[in-house]
Amino acid sequence: MSLDKQAAAFIRSAQAGLTSQRRTVAAPQPTTTTSAGPQTTLKRKKIVDRSKPVPAPIVYSQPTDTSLMGQHILTQVHHAVQFLKSRESPQTMQQIASYLSISMTPSLLEILKRNERITYDASADTFEFKPIHNIRSAQALLAFLQQQTTAQGLSVKELKDGWSGAIDTIADLEERSEILVTRTKKDNQPRMVWINDRTLDVVVEEEFRNIWHKVVIPAPGELPGELERAGLKPTSVDPATVKKDVKATQKGRKRTVNRRVKISNTHMNGILKDSKDLKSGGWKK
Repeated sequence: MSLDKQAAAFIRSAQAGLTSQRRTVAAPQPTTTTSAGPQTTLKRKKIVDRSKPVPAPIVYSQPTDTSLMGQHILTQVHHAVQFLKSRESPQTMQQIASYLSISMTPSLLEILKRNERITYDASADTFEFKPIHNIRSAQALLAFLQQQTTAQGLSVKELKDGWSGAIDTIADLEERSEILVTRTKKDNQPRMVWINDRTLDVVVEEEFRNIWHKVVIPAPGELPGELERAGLKPTSVDPATVKKDVKATQKGRKRTVNRRVKISNTHMNGILKDSKDLKSGGWKK
Protein backbone atom coordinates (compact mmCIF):
# COMPACT_ATOMS: atom_id res chain seq x y z
CA MET A 1 0.00 0.00 0.00
CA SER A 2 1.33 3.37 -0.94
CA LEU A 3 1.70 6.28 1.38
CA ASP A 4 -1.16 8.22 -0.22
CA LYS A 5 -3.58 5.36 0.24
CA GLN A 6 -2.62 4.99 3.88
CA ALA A 7 -3.20 8.70 4.48
CA ALA A 8 -6.62 8.56 2.83
CA ALA A 9 -7.63 5.54 4.91
CA PHE A 10 -6.54 7.29 8.08
CA ILE A 11 -8.61 10.38 7.28
CA ARG A 12 -11.71 8.23 6.59
CA SER A 13 -11.35 6.38 9.88
CA ALA A 14 -10.91 9.66 11.79
CA GLN A 15 -14.03 11.15 10.22
CA ALA A 16 -16.05 8.03 11.00
CA GLY A 17 -15.00 8.25 14.64
CA LEU A 18 -16.08 11.92 14.91
CA THR A 19 -19.46 11.15 13.34
CA SER A 20 -20.19 8.38 15.86
CA GLN A 21 -19.32 10.71 18.77
CA ARG A 22 -21.71 13.39 17.44
CA ARG A 23 -24.54 10.87 17.19
CA THR A 24 -24.01 9.74 20.76
CA VAL A 25 -23.92 13.25 22.38
CA ALA A 26 -26.22 15.51 20.26
CA ALA A 27 -28.98 13.09 19.30
CA PRO A 28 -30.39 11.13 22.24
CA GLN A 29 -33.40 10.06 20.12
CA PRO A 30 -32.92 7.62 17.26
CA THR A 31 -32.59 9.24 13.89
CA THR A 32 -32.11 7.97 10.39
CA THR A 33 -29.31 8.99 8.09
CA THR A 34 -29.76 9.27 4.38
CA SER A 35 -26.26 8.36 3.28
CA ALA A 36 -22.84 7.59 4.60
CA GLY A 37 -20.27 10.11 3.61
CA PRO A 38 -17.84 12.56 4.99
CA GLN A 39 -20.66 14.77 6.34
CA THR A 40 -23.95 13.34 7.67
CA THR A 41 -27.06 15.60 7.86
CA LEU A 42 -29.84 14.66 10.34
CA LYS A 43 -33.44 15.54 9.36
CA ARG A 44 -36.60 15.34 11.52
CA LYS A 45 -39.78 14.48 9.66
CA LYS A 46 -42.88 16.59 10.36
CA ILE A 47 -46.01 14.54 10.89
CA VAL A 48 -49.01 16.06 9.07
CA ASP A 49 -52.57 14.92 9.74
CA ARG A 50 -54.06 14.58 6.26
CA SER A 51 -57.52 13.69 7.61
CA LYS A 52 -58.31 17.31 8.65
CA PRO A 53 -58.97 19.87 5.89
CA VAL A 54 -56.46 22.69 5.70
CA PRO A 55 -58.24 26.07 6.11
CA ALA A 56 -57.69 28.60 3.39
CA PRO A 57 -55.61 31.62 4.41
CA ILE A 58 -57.58 34.76 5.26
CA VAL A 59 -56.68 37.77 3.15
CA TYR A 60 -57.37 41.13 4.79
CA SER A 61 -57.87 43.89 2.27
CA GLN A 62 -60.13 46.83 1.51
CA PRO A 63 -63.30 46.29 -0.56
CA THR A 64 -62.78 46.75 -4.24
CA ASP A 65 -65.77 49.14 -4.56
CA THR A 66 -64.52 51.87 -2.21
CA SER A 67 -62.64 54.97 -3.26
CA LEU A 68 -62.56 58.72 -2.79
CA MET A 69 -64.96 59.09 -5.73
CA GLY A 70 -67.73 57.39 -3.78
CA GLN A 71 -67.87 54.07 -5.59
CA HIS A 72 -69.17 52.21 -2.56
CA ILE A 73 -72.89 51.52 -2.86
CA LEU A 74 -73.78 53.10 0.52
CA THR A 75 -71.94 56.25 -0.47
CA GLN A 76 -73.80 56.27 -3.76
CA VAL A 77 -77.15 56.02 -1.96
CA HIS A 78 -76.22 58.88 0.36
CA HIS A 79 -75.23 61.15 -2.51
CA ALA A 80 -78.39 60.21 -4.42
CA VAL A 81 -80.60 61.15 -1.44
CA GLN A 82 -78.81 64.47 -1.02
CA PHE A 83 -79.20 65.16 -4.74
CA LEU A 84 -82.97 64.55 -4.62
CA LYS A 85 -83.23 66.64 -1.45
CA SER A 86 -81.60 69.63 -3.12
CA ARG A 87 -83.71 69.39 -6.29
CA GLU A 88 -87.10 69.30 -4.47
CA SER A 89 -88.73 67.76 -7.56
CA PRO A 90 -88.98 64.29 -9.16
CA GLN A 91 -85.82 63.10 -10.93
CA THR A 92 -85.31 60.29 -13.41
CA MET A 93 -82.88 57.41 -13.08
CA GLN A 94 -80.68 58.91 -15.81
CA GLN A 95 -80.46 62.23 -13.96
CA ILE A 96 -79.37 60.49 -10.75
CA ALA A 97 -76.77 58.42 -12.62
CA SER A 98 -75.47 61.54 -14.37
CA TYR A 99 -75.05 63.34 -11.05
CA LEU A 100 -73.21 60.36 -9.53
CA SER A 101 -71.12 59.92 -12.69
CA ILE A 102 -71.76 56.20 -12.71
CA SER A 103 -73.89 53.70 -14.57
CA MET A 104 -77.00 52.71 -12.65
CA THR A 105 -76.66 49.14 -11.38
CA PRO A 106 -79.64 46.89 -10.55
CA SER A 107 -78.61 46.68 -6.87
CA LEU A 108 -78.39 50.47 -6.49
CA LEU A 109 -81.71 50.90 -8.28
CA GLU A 110 -83.43 48.44 -5.96
CA ILE A 111 -82.02 50.14 -2.84
CA LEU A 112 -83.23 53.55 -4.03
CA LYS A 113 -86.72 52.19 -4.61
CA ARG A 114 -86.89 50.80 -1.07
CA ASN A 115 -85.29 53.78 0.67
CA GLU A 116 -87.62 55.30 3.29
CA ARG A 117 -86.56 58.86 2.42
CA ILE A 118 -87.32 58.45 -1.30
CA THR A 119 -90.70 58.22 -3.06
CA TYR A 120 -90.60 56.14 -6.24
CA ASP A 121 -93.27 56.74 -8.92
CA ALA A 122 -93.50 53.53 -10.94
CA SER A 123 -95.75 55.05 -13.60
CA ALA A 124 -93.33 57.89 -14.40
CA ASP A 125 -90.18 55.97 -13.30
CA THR A 126 -89.03 58.95 -11.19
CA PHE A 127 -87.57 59.41 -7.71
CA GLU A 128 -88.41 62.22 -5.27
CA PHE A 129 -87.13 63.08 -1.81
CA LYS A 130 -89.65 62.42 0.98
CA PRO A 131 -89.42 65.15 3.67
CA ILE A 132 -90.67 64.80 7.24
CA HIS A 133 -93.56 67.17 6.43
CA ASN A 134 -94.79 67.55 2.86
CA ILE A 135 -94.63 71.36 3.07
CA ARG A 136 -92.92 73.47 0.42
CA SER A 137 -95.04 76.67 0.28
CA ALA A 138 -96.58 79.30 2.53
CA GLN A 139 -100.11 78.06 1.80
CA ALA A 140 -99.18 74.49 2.72
CA LEU A 141 -97.56 75.69 5.95
CA LEU A 142 -100.62 77.72 7.01
CA ALA A 143 -102.96 74.85 6.16
CA PHE A 144 -100.85 72.41 8.18
CA LEU A 145 -100.75 74.72 11.24
CA GLN A 146 -104.50 75.36 11.10
CA GLN A 147 -105.18 71.62 11.22
CA GLN A 148 -103.20 71.15 14.43
CA THR A 149 -105.34 70.13 17.41
CA THR A 150 -102.68 70.99 20.02
CA ALA A 151 -100.54 74.00 20.79
CA GLN A 152 -97.30 72.06 20.39
CA GLY A 153 -96.16 74.04 17.37
CA LEU A 154 -93.95 72.94 14.50
CA SER A 155 -90.18 72.62 14.54
CA VAL A 156 -88.36 74.79 11.99
CA LYS A 157 -85.61 72.15 11.80
CA GLU A 158 -88.16 69.67 10.47
CA LEU A 159 -89.49 72.24 8.00
CA LYS A 160 -86.03 72.84 6.52
CA ASP A 161 -85.70 69.12 5.78
CA GLY A 162 -86.47 69.14 2.07
CA TRP A 163 -87.56 72.80 1.85
CA SER A 164 -84.75 75.25 1.15
CA GLY A 165 -87.06 78.29 1.23
CA ALA A 166 -88.44 77.61 4.70
CA ILE A 167 -86.56 80.42 6.47
CA ASP A 168 -87.56 83.13 3.97
CA THR A 169 -91.20 82.02 3.99
CA ILE A 170 -91.32 82.02 7.80
CA ALA A 171 -89.91 85.56 7.91
CA ASP A 172 -92.50 86.76 5.40
CA LEU A 173 -95.44 85.17 7.26
CA GLU A 174 -94.20 86.53 10.58
CA GLU A 175 -94.01 90.05 9.16
CA ARG A 176 -97.64 89.76 8.02
CA SER A 177 -98.66 88.43 11.49
CA GLU A 178 -99.82 85.15 9.98
CA ILE A 179 -97.73 82.99 12.32
CA LEU A 180 -96.04 83.24 15.72
CA VAL A 181 -92.33 82.46 15.86
CA THR A 182 -89.89 81.76 18.68
CA ARG A 183 -86.20 82.30 18.01
CA THR A 184 -82.91 81.17 19.48
CA LYS A 185 -81.04 83.52 21.79
CA LYS A 186 -77.63 82.87 20.25
CA ASP A 187 -78.17 83.72 16.57
CA ASN A 188 -81.87 84.75 16.51
CA GLN A 189 -82.81 81.91 14.19
CA PRO A 190 -86.44 80.68 14.11
CA ARG A 191 -86.94 77.58 16.21
CA MET A 192 -90.71 76.93 16.50
CA VAL A 193 -93.76 78.28 14.65
CA TRP A 194 -97.49 78.47 15.49
CA ILE A 195 -100.54 79.74 13.67
CA ASN A 196 -101.62 83.23 14.73
CA ASP A 197 -105.33 82.76 15.44
CA ARG A 198 -106.95 86.12 14.68
CA THR A 199 -110.13 85.12 16.51
CA LEU A 200 -108.23 85.45 19.77
CA ASP A 201 -107.34 89.07 19.13
CA VAL A 202 -109.06 91.31 21.74
CA VAL A 203 -109.60 95.03 21.22
CA VAL A 204 -109.02 96.92 24.48
CA GLU A 205 -110.82 100.24 24.94
CA GLU A 206 -108.74 103.38 25.21
CA GLU A 207 -110.19 104.29 28.62
CA PHE A 208 -109.15 100.98 30.14
CA ARG A 209 -105.64 101.26 28.67
CA ASN A 210 -105.25 104.73 30.19
CA ILE A 211 -106.28 103.41 33.60
CA TRP A 212 -103.83 100.54 33.21
CA HIS A 213 -100.93 102.82 32.39
CA LYS A 214 -101.75 105.15 35.31
CA VAL A 215 -101.03 102.40 37.83
CA VAL A 216 -97.64 103.18 39.35
CA ILE A 217 -95.44 100.20 40.01
CA PRO A 218 -93.07 100.63 43.00
CA ALA A 219 -89.34 100.41 42.50
CA PRO A 220 -87.87 96.92 42.77
CA GLY A 221 -86.29 97.76 46.13
CA GLU A 222 -89.56 99.04 47.59
CA LEU A 223 -91.78 96.30 46.21
CA PRO A 224 -91.34 93.78 49.10
CA GLY A 225 -92.26 96.40 51.70
CA GLU A 226 -95.32 97.49 49.72
CA LEU A 227 -96.48 93.89 49.45
CA GLU A 228 -96.10 93.32 53.19
CA ARG A 229 -98.02 96.50 54.00
CA ALA A 230 -100.78 95.30 51.70
CA GLY A 231 -100.90 91.98 53.57
CA LEU A 232 -99.24 90.05 50.76
CA LYS A 233 -96.17 87.90 50.96
CA PRO A 234 -93.44 88.59 48.38
CA THR A 235 -92.53 85.67 46.15
CA SER A 236 -88.86 86.36 46.82
CA VAL A 237 -89.28 85.48 50.50
CA ASP A 238 -88.57 81.89 51.47
CA PRO A 239 -91.56 80.50 53.40
CA ALA A 240 -89.18 78.57 55.67
CA THR A 241 -87.69 81.83 56.96
CA VAL A 242 -91.03 83.32 57.99
CA LYS A 243 -91.47 83.08 61.79
CA LYS A 244 -94.93 82.28 63.01
CA ASP A 245 -96.41 83.20 66.39
CA VAL A 246 -96.95 79.75 67.78
CA LYS A 247 -98.45 80.91 71.10
CA ALA A 248 -101.07 83.07 69.45
CA THR A 249 -102.02 80.19 67.21
CA GLN A 250 -102.37 77.84 70.14
CA LYS A 251 -104.50 80.27 72.12
CA GLY A 252 -106.89 80.75 69.27
CA ARG A 253 -107.50 77.05 68.93
CA LYS A 254 -110.01 75.21 71.07
CA ARG A 255 -109.14 71.77 72.13
CA THR A 256 -111.80 69.31 71.21
CA VAL A 257 -112.05 66.17 73.27
CA ASN A 258 -113.72 63.17 71.84
CA ARG A 259 -115.05 61.06 74.69
CA ARG A 260 -116.02 57.59 73.86
CA VAL A 261 -118.26 55.96 76.47
CA LYS A 262 -119.24 52.38 76.36
CA ILE A 263 -122.93 51.97 77.09
CA SER A 264 -123.74 49.06 79.37
CA ASN A 265 -126.88 47.79 81.13
CA THR A 266 -128.86 48.00 77.93
CA HIS A 267 -131.29 45.52 79.39
CA MET A 268 -132.33 48.11 82.01
CA ASN A 269 -133.58 50.66 79.48
CA GLY A 270 -136.83 52.20 80.73
CA ILE A 271 -136.20 51.21 84.32
CA LEU A 272 -133.20 53.37 85.22
CA LYS A 273 -133.68 57.10 85.13
CA ASP A 274 -131.26 59.41 83.29
CA SER A 275 -129.36 61.56 85.78
CA LYS A 276 -128.10 64.21 83.38
CA ASP A 277 -130.88 66.59 84.47
CA LEU A 278 -130.17 66.04 88.14
CA LYS A 279 -129.50 69.28 90.04
CA SER A 280 -128.83 70.18 93.64
CA GLY A 281 -132.55 70.63 94.26
CA GLY A 282 -133.50 67.18 93.13
CA TRP A 283 -134.83 65.72 89.93
CA LYS A 284 -136.09 68.08 87.35
CA LYS A 285 -139.72 67.48 86.54
